[in-house]
Amino acid sequence: MKTVSSALFGLLLVVHTGVNGGEKGSVLWYAEQETGIEPYKVRYIVSRAFMRSDEGSDEGGFVLLDRAAQQIYSVVPQNRTILHIDGRGELPQVPPQLSIEIKRSIDEKVPRLAGQVPVTLELVANQELCYSAVIVPGHLEQARAAFREFAQALSIQQSRTLAATPQEYQTPCFLSRYLYAADFYLRQGIPLLDWSQEGHRRELLEYQTGVELDEGLFELPDGFAMIEASGQ
Repeated sequence: MKTVSSALFGLLLVVHTGVNGGEKGSVLWYAEQETGIEPYKVRYIVSRAFMRSDEGSDEGGFVLLDRAAQQIYSVVPQNRTILHIDGRGELPQVPPQLSIEIKRSIDEKVPRLAGQVPVTLELVANQELCYSAVIVPGHLEQARAAFREFAQALSIQQSRTLAATPQEYQTPCFLSRYLYAADFYLRQGIPLLDWSQEGHRRELLEYQTGVELDEGLFELPDGFAMIEASGQ
């Protein structure tokens, strides 16, 4: 795995600040990877009202978060469908048999980003390491808040489908990562790196702030079939 220092050094070389007028926001590029596939780039466009994620094309599929309404829309042009997830609701309390711990460490030797020393956080459930992240506290706050809202909305949907999830999959790590503590690192900062023991990995490559945004990127296409996410 690339070290935090080398990842941060590369990131420091590709930070941009926009100066255009009009509605402004942030654009972040991550390299993301799932088990068994090559890394791919994902773009996140964040405004005060929305967050859009895509693979860099204005015309292809995308996922849209309506931040105020707590709604997620996944747009698939190939079959002209939009999957709708209602992210409103309250999560249940953590069950007594599930122990969740967040471990925090700081390496003062790592270069600073925006004056902040990156922090490593580890999600531990029933003494098992489930997920790790390196975050930058107090930086890119609008994007951090949007990422957290997205994670919370998905957790609400996960709670609706939990009863239909086979018991063998309801491990301490699954429950903590996707339901009870999905936003554990997003409470504290924007992720520079995050990864799981199973092979998921995400790394911040570059970002721009103060970017003039095309509001059309936050509009849903006409004529697509709306599919409601099932509670089953």
